[in-house]
Amino acid sequence: MLVHKNYNCCFLSRPRRFGKTLFLKTIDSLFQGDRKLFEGLWIGKSDYRFEKHPVLNFNMAYDDVSASDDLVIRIKRSLIKQADKAGVRLTSDCSIGEMFEDLLEGIHEKRGGGAVVLVDEYDAPVTDHISDKELALANRKILHDFYRSMKNNIDYIHFAFVTGITRFAMTSLDSGPNNFKDISLSPEFSGICGFTPSELDSCFQDRFEETLDILKDKCELPQSADIDDLKVEILKWYDGYNWLGNEHVLNPYSILNFFDEKEFDSFWPSTGRPSHLSALIRENPLEYLQPCLDSYPVKQIKKAELSDITVVPVLFHSGYLTIDSKTTRTRFINNQEIKEKALTFKTPNMEVASYSNADMLMDIFKPSHKYISEMSKNLTTALLNMNSVEVVRMLHNLLVSLSFHQHPTKSQNTQEQQPASEKFYHAILHASLLSAGFNVISEASGGEGRSDITLFINEQTCNVIELKYCASSIPVSDIAEKINAEKQRTEDRSEKELAAALDSAEDQMKRKDYAGPYRATRHKVICLALAIRDRTEVAARFVDA
Repeated sequence: MLVHKNYNCCFLSRPRRFGKTLFLKTIDSLFQGDRKLFEGLWIGKSDYRFEKHPVLNFNMAYDDVSASDDLVIRIKRSLIKQADKAGVRLTSDCSIGEMFEDLLEGIHEKRGGGAVVLVDEYDAPVTDHISDKELALANRKILHDFYRSMKNNIDYIHFAFVTGITRFAMTSLDSGPNNFKDISLSPEFSGICGFTPSELDSCFQDRFEETLDILKDKCELPQSADIDDLKVEILKWYDGYNWLGNEHVLNPYSILNFFDEKEFDSFWPSTGRPSHLSALIRENPLEYLQPCLDSYPVKQIKKAELSDITVVPVLFHSGYLTIDSKTTRTRFINNQEIKEKALTFKTPNMEVASYSNADMLMDIFKPSHKYISEMSKNLTTALLNMNSVEVVRMLHNLLVSLSFHQHPTKSQNTQEQQPASEKFYHAILHASLLSAGFNVISEASGGEGRSDITLFINEQTCNVIELKYCASSIPVSDIAEKINAEKQRTEDRSEKELAAALDSAEDQMKRKDYAGPYRATRHKVICLALAIRDRTEVAARFVDA
């Protein structure tokens, strides 16, 4: 369909392990003229002539790119390798753009036609270094020169296809006269990667019966279940991804693993997260706990920028959210009503839902499961008894269990520890409470503001928490210096700072009446002021508010 529509240059964004690389290999074989591989398939039966074209393959997921010069060297090596394959001589003395132009011109002169250019993981040099904005921007500039050269020499290109996860590096692809056609949200291409439900039937028909029998033996399905019941359960676990098409798709990685292992499990989330997502969560973990999924402007999904990264596009492009429906929202500009296209989002399926945003935080910051389990067993009792000593002990154990390098963020350029923040501890506390099995809401509107955390102990009782963080006044670059700095502080100074933070939290809770809305719903409200100074010093006070 892409070829028949005469799209010269295409861009496709899909989550990791969703078949992008396999799709590029399929295109490679197609333009190599390998007709036998496509016998019996739609394109094999069509009028496509399977003409052979020179194919240039680039994978931008280079290892060991710790400086922008490293990226230049790796891309030049790739260009020379592709040139040798095509029988074209290149010199590495010129820029990447000039080398690419010489390669395309050389192939055109040698073969008398344009080359096919396939680029996989085009955004990796940017997203792999998202926590180091300086390096990410420098790498994006290098990529800009590479892709601009591709666009400026479109006459020498028969067909080009670029894939990636995000749109952070797209500025050089979607600007100028030779724009790449972005098919990521094109309804007709929504099933281009992944299995559709109809393909599940056609591709795995011979696997259903054996899988059903084994799942019954494992008691994962009732003995009365039939193949239709099995399909329903498969769709519930792995289906639901939607890119604005009429047909949703199943996660291909998970489906293949499901039929291999013959059990329902969270295969895709267990393989890890894109490095840029982990880095962004470390920077601002609180934002990723409760994202707003309603009426999100389409243009913000399509135009993700390094300077303005927001939660929903990152989670969507990474595969943790999918499109639920199309809608419109109203804005007023210069007193004029403007309708703009918008999307609502949801968790795609049970596999992803079982791995929540809170689980993501726990995997990144790695608090001890021992102390999470302790909170699950004992925190309710401590809160109901208003035992601040026990609350402090549990929180202290939890925070100390965080590995030090996970605690604050580290700049890749300076290798210095950056200070933690109230948002960091807020997010850790929220995620830990969720993992311990509590019903938790952060920043819920109440009284005259937003309380930090509301924990629902049971149907009649809730706990409203206001958290304050006391930043250390002594810079810390490594754990040895931290220990020395801790020794130099007097207990009196530490206690005064914690007490002042508790006073501030108590005053805010009373002044803004955070407990008021819950009293109105006839809840018993337990108010707790918390103060954290570094991760080794915690204070708590129950407040009559």
